[in-house]
Amino acid sequence: MERYDDVIERIREIPEEHALSAAFQAYFTAAAEFILLLDAFMKARTAGESRSAAAYGTVSASAAPASDRMSVAELQRWNAALYAEAAEHYADSYLNPRVAVAKLGPIGAELSALYMELQGMILSAYQQDLEDIVCVLETFVQVYCMFTSAYEDKEQVDTKQLRDVLYSYAHDYSEDFLRRKMDAMYIPARSYVRQLILGYDFLNPADICRIGYYVSDTALRTAEFIAKLPDDRIDRMARTWYQGFKDGFRIQGKPYEKKSVVEFSYPAGFERVVKRTAALFAEDGFDFTIPLRPQHFLTRTPGRSRQLYESPNPQMDFDHSYDLALVMGDRICARMLEEQRRIFRSYGDEIGRYAGPVVMESFGAPAFEPVEEPARLRFTTHQSEVYGHYQNSVQLLVHEFVREEERSFTIIAWPLPTIGPDFEAIFRETEAVNTLSSATYRPVQERLIAALDEARSVHILGKGNATDLCVQLHPLADPARETNFENCLSDVNIPLGEVFTSPQLEGTSGVLNVRSVFIEGFQFRDLRIRFEDGRVADYSCANFPDPEQGRALMRKVIFGEKERLPMGEFAIGTNTRAYRMAQRYGIGALMPILIAEKTGPHFAVGDTCYSFMEDMHLYNPDGRELVAKDNSCSILRKTEPEKAYFAVHTDITIPYDELDRITAIRADGSEIPIIAGGRFVLAGTEVLNEALDD
Repeated sequence: MERYDDVIERIREIPEEHALSAAFQAYFTAAAEFILLLDAFMKARTAGESRSAAAYGTVSASAAPASDRMSVAELQRWNAALYAEAAEHYADSYLNPRVAVAKLGPIGAELSALYMELQGMILSAYQQDLEDIVCVLETFVQVYCMFTSAYEDKEQVDTKQLRDVLYSYAHDYSEDFLRRKMDAMYIPARSYVRQLILGYDFLNPADICRIGYYVSDTALRTAEFIAKLPDDRIDRMARTWYQGFKDGFRIQGKPYEKKSVVEFSYPAGFERVVKRTAALFAEDGFDFTIPLRPQHFLTRTPGRSRQLYESPNPQMDFDHSYDLALVMGDRICARMLEEQRRIFRSYGDEIGRYAGPVVMESFGAPAFEPVEEPARLRFTTHQSEVYGHYQNSVQLLVHEFVREEERSFTIIAWPLPTIGPDFEAIFRETEAVNTLSSATYRPVQERLIAALDEARSVHILGKGNATDLCVQLHPLADPARETNFENCLSDVNIPLGEVFTSPQLEGTSGVLNVRSVFIEGFQFRDLRIRFEDGRVADYSCANFPDPEQGRALMRKVIFGEKERLPMGEFAIGTNTRAYRMAQRYGIGALMPILIAEKTGPHFAVGDTCYSFMEDMHLYNPDGRELVAKDNSCSILRKTEPEKAYFAVHTDITIPYDELDRITAIRADGSEIPIIAGGRFVLAGTEVLNEALDD
């Protein structure tokens, strides 16, 4: 590719030119050296052997990835070298906005974001995607030339000038970036990781180094553990995951037989499980995709991405979570929405094959509490509002082309080796929890639902915290045929063990308070949310000395940059075996919300559990129809759809040991005790206490 050849030769000259002041020369030299390292890696992969950057000419535009020619030992060395700055030297790197601002002045924040954009090329280098790399490199050279010209004229580049260049870059390439992101999600032939999953058995753990994500010690240890598991355990893990997805279609009455593509999302190191699960889907005629997390600031989301990604440095991700602030505004959002619409239309009938995501999460990673760096980029208030509207619009667009009544999902979670010395025992116990019998739990949960359906509201009172909530339930016109609560067994949300509803917002008020909870990889301490008529009225956490920093973290991670979100879900978890596991091994604070939500009452802020499915007829196993699918926000879909949804659904659980009682309250004020003293007291549910008392 001639453009690549030209731009890489221009970059080779930068370290020798000394055309800038010492501070800026050091920045551009460091960036150029990283780019040349990346160039050497691509040539080494194509040649099948590792040499120094100086030993290579230019890379051919037609060169295809040839990772099978490079030994895994070489791939491991290259992976460590490419990610070394982020993983090992972040404290002194231009990737760190604090460092960049200290060395380069106020414009350092923007230059740090540009440096991060260069880091994003690592995944493109693994895929030998020269077109993607060229657009970044040409922009980098343009910025460099702008600085050298200003230096010659004894002027300084200001923040606006740099942002203008980066805006033009985002504007010119936005459709290309979006297409890469969407193709990898919806079109199997364009999913790079899919080819590797099909090509390797991953019995050699180091084969994960072929993919391109950062291979941490945790990822490698995970892959080593999974590689040693016998085939029957791998098959059981895969079948539980696969069957949960199929059961979701069956239970919701959706047309599984019309679909033929699933999207996998999983933690690094579980490739062998993914491969076996893909084989099970293949027996049904299904293909699959595995998207990697987008690396361009334009397509990275501020919150956690479900795409395949292993972080070399969580603080770096936090510091750069709002790099989109460089260009965020009404014009770029309108452009990106129109481009995504064109891309969806270009798929034609092929988009109809997409069945939904098959998701695996992990737990047991070391706790991460971010350090709030004043130097990092942030959204303005207006940008937060624009981005929130953009998220909502994207959600509506996706549901326009990927119809909710024809897609489903499933999600499961497994522990990581970093959970501690009891990892293997915890893993076995998680296997048992993930495969609990629906037949055993169904009648117990039906008894819970029968009692709750007598109630007009539910009172939840915490123990050792300030939780005191009253949740209002929808009135039932025909209790013999209708129900407020879904009987959640082992299908879309694995493991089983909850009954849940979408509350009536009006009348739902009080305080939710949890001493410690993990949400999206962040540990929140003394989390408090106050609800008034079902909407978030106030919130705080104790993560930072400055309360506003804690509120900002909650807005980002829990609320998706929205204010006054509604309570979209109220549930009572019944999986006391999962709770016992957490208590026995002291991992309660490490449990993922997927399992933690089954270990006590939980509440979700944002959309209901039935977004875009409100008009579908859904039934519990006993034949009663679920009627609590709407609230006063979601009903606006009929008149003001842009106000109906929030593209957020974040669960927060109160564990049994922080729970005093749950009481169902009838319309006449009489009470039905459900839980008292942290134990199930409703007749027919006492069996759930066996695990609590063990």
